[in-house]
Amino acid sequence: MKQQLPTAVILAGGLGTRLRPLVSDRPKALAVVAGRPFILYQLEWLCRNFVQSVIICVGYKGEQIVDCLGDGSHLGMKIAYSRESTPLGTAGALAEAAHLLPAEFLVLNGDTYTAMELEPLWEAHHRRGALATLAAAPAVHVKDSAAVGSIKIGPDGRILSFREKQPGAKLVSMGIYAVSRELVPLIPQQRPCSLERDVFPNLPGLYGYLSPASFIDIGTPTGYRAANRQLSKLPT
Repeated sequence: MKQQLPTAVILAGGLGTRLRPLVSDRPKALAVVAGRPFILYQLEWLCRNFVQSVIICVGYKGEQIVDCLGDGSHLGMKIAYSRESTPLGTAGALAEAAHLLPAEFLVLNGDTYTAMELEPLWEAHHRRGALATLAAAPAVHVKDSAAVGSIKIGPDGRILSFREKQPGAKLVSMGIYAVSRELVPLIPQQRPCSLERDVFPNLPGLYGYLSPASFIDIGTPTGYRAANRQLSKLPT
């Protein structure tokens, strides 16, 4: 029997500037992929992994996401929203949502799709007593490794280095994290600020979980086209 997993936070407030040539009339989370809004694939994946509660951090054109998803009841989920009036960055958005966060939660970038199982990530996070545990994958699984974070993981699972958007990486961040609430007070006060640039590189208690699954980042035109090809093959 698989365990019910805690609340997942989807970071969907970004401007999506890299994808703007292809998607200009809506937030990136609602980009149409294989005929459907991208965020529906994420929510269905969370459901399959026994996540029933979701917080969506919205910003740019965020009202479109709220109108599309509502309270999540039609999806069998409970959805709450944290709204940012100006861009806060991934770390700033998480701090803004602090009043909604439980003691432990999952975080998912709004442009990541994977079929990985979440329970092993969550178990690794608990086993190590980490502040945050990042899902990682071999760079060969990524169309453009320079578009995501580069990671080095030590023998004990501790992350030795995290560098955002570096070419030549061997391991890369999947944009999926298990997080303890004690991380939130460590987020810098300046806004906007980034988990990937301003928090993770200097965070004590940061661990990695090497996933056997591949993933797609739809935040670039290359990743968006790859997602259309892959997700169009899913059974309807």
